[in-house]
Amino acid sequence: MRIPLLLPTTLAMLLLASTGCSGGGGNGSGDPSNDGGTPGTAAIVGLTAITVEPADQLLLIEAGQTSATATYRAIGTFEDGTKVDITPRVRFTVDNNFIGGFSGNTFTTYKNQGGVTTVSALAGPVRGSTQVAVKIRGGVKDPASTSVPDNAADLFSGPASDTRKPDLVYPNDGVLLPPNMRGVEIHFLPGTSNTLFELAFQNSLTDLKVYLRCTQPLNGGCIYRPDDTTWLWLSQTNRGGEPVTVSLRGTDDSGSQVGASASLALSFSQDDLTGGLYYWTTSNGSAIMRFDFTSASGTTGEKFIGPEAAGGKCLGCHALSRDGKKLVAETSGQNDGRLVLMDVGTKSLLAPFDQGSASPDKSIFESWNPDGSQYVGVYGDSGATDFNLMLFNGETGKKVQSLTGTGTSSSPANHPDWSMDGQKIAFVSVGVKGTNQRFGKGAIQLVSRTDTGWSAPVTLAPAVDGRNRYYPAISPDNAFVLFNESTCPSGNYVRDCNADSDPSARLFAVKAEASATPIELARANAPGKRDPGTNLTNSFPKWAPFLYQRTREPGTRLQWFTFSSSRRFGLRNPLPGGDENPNGTLLWLAAVDPDKVALGQDPSYPALVLPIQDISTSNHIAQWTTEVVPVIR
Repeated sequence: MRIPLLLPTTLAMLLLASTGCSGGGGNGSGDPSNDGGTPGTAAIVGLTAITVEPADQLLLIEAGQTSATATYRAIGTFEDGTKVDITPRVRFTVDNNFIGGFSGNTFTTYKNQGGVTTVSALAGPVRGSTQVAVKIRGGVKDPASTSVPDNAADLFSGPASDTRKPDLVYPNDGVLLPPNMRGVEIHFLPGTSNTLFELAFQNSLTDLKVYLRCTQPLNGGCIYRPDDTTWLWLSQTNRGGEPVTVSLRGTDDSGSQVGASASLALSFSQDDLTGGLYYWTTSNGSAIMRFDFTSASGTTGEKFIGPEAAGGKCLGCHALSRDGKKLVAETSGQNDGRLVLMDVGTKSLLAPFDQGSASPDKSIFESWNPDGSQYVGVYGDSGATDFNLMLFNGETGKKVQSLTGTGTSSSPANHPDWSMDGQKIAFVSVGVKGTNQRFGKGAIQLVSRTDTGWSAPVTLAPAVDGRNRYYPAISPDNAFVLFNESTCPSGNYVRDCNADSDPSARLFAVKAEASATPIELARANAPGKRDPGTNLTNSFPKWAPFLYQRTREPGTRLQWFTFSSSRRFGLRNPLPGGDENPNGTLLWLAAVDPDKVALGQDPSYPALVLPIQDISTSNHIAQWTTEVVPVIR
């Protein structure tokens, strides 16, 4: 549940424009109903319908400064066709009480959030409704900027100048954001001789302008991060609503000339992003980090475990049970296969590490079933004897079943992903054998649970010469699969297309059906303005564990996924990489409209960087849980 924001008054005062928020009729005194009950709880004899007046209002508030009021009345229609003002005998309610509330028949908004909601009048089983829209308006000085003049708005009335045009660099046009994604940045090039900027956010419910300096210069541009107050005005007002147009103007302190950027659009989903994220980082001694998206105060990931959990050995690829209670992680990389199997709440090992036959059986790359009782793994490296998908006991790490027919010594199974309903496992059938970490010519296959066990594999995306398909991830609604595809420049399966930090890796979706047509996630794959090309290492997608509502309209659906990418974070240069790729990677987040997959359309939105990570180091392999389990100290 969201909590009403009680924000400090930080905006310069603007005059409140009248919107004609008036209504006649009821006295708002809360007169009792005809049988002595609370208004709106008792039926009115003969009443068949209620009309709420005035209909479909637009109210205006000054952000953080002034609220707005509107007086409503209820007109009842009775069985004989007569219409009577019944305002004193109904109860008025509002669907979204974070926008405002009723006292009698008077609706009063809060000062800090706009939006659209339904106003209802109730009398027994009879309800009448209308819509009210609340627009938020204001101008604010960026708290991080110094010496912004009080008359900043007046300085943007000078003549237009093309040489002064600033340029919005990040995020990409059309991006969709979770409302609770604090820490989002806006990057821009300032234009010639500009020292003062006006950043505008506008649509039918929003007219906010931020006046700022270039407080964080970088690589010839500027970075602006909305303060918490401004971010909440924007995100809560536009939660599940229409896109917000973002534009930037620049001038000097005398207002001599004004340059205006091209605009970009951003939107906010109806639902917050929830769940827990665990990811591997090269910082903190190659640690596994985690972040709780339900936290009201958290802004950065925290270290969960590092090499100390494996006797000083490197911890890398990992998998979390859906409920966040168990973790399995590989140690020491290729040709090893030893695992740490851990209870998350106590950070204790469920099975001893590196102690002979008592240790978990070898695996590289794992995925858990829905209840955390088993995980599926693979091992095709040095000393392997079983190249199939293997099921392991989630308490001991011992192999309990091999899914025959899913792999051979020359074509081992790899990269398993167990669906959230427990009925499917997607995986890679390796075409050119190497190790589980590095291989070529992969195909995406799927097995399904049957009455007697598991089906034979079906191919979703077949192997293609000169390409590698890998790392499938089954969607939260179990209907389709994301995967990576990279291209071999020379046609040979060398490091540029061996499923390990491939520069040409791109994201695709395919229905969980045999021989379906893959769909490129073109918008999620798209480069930013500062990227030199399209080779961005868009790798290793993983789903947030829930289905979300995309807009205010009931029935609209949304899914979120993370992936690793070497693309530039706006003005920032790529991080240094390793022997596979000269560029390091950060974690990126993108939204998907699952209903578009069924239509064969690109379901994705442009990606944004996850602001909760340390952006000074490479981060990889994000894994999601339904919750972050607290550690018992």
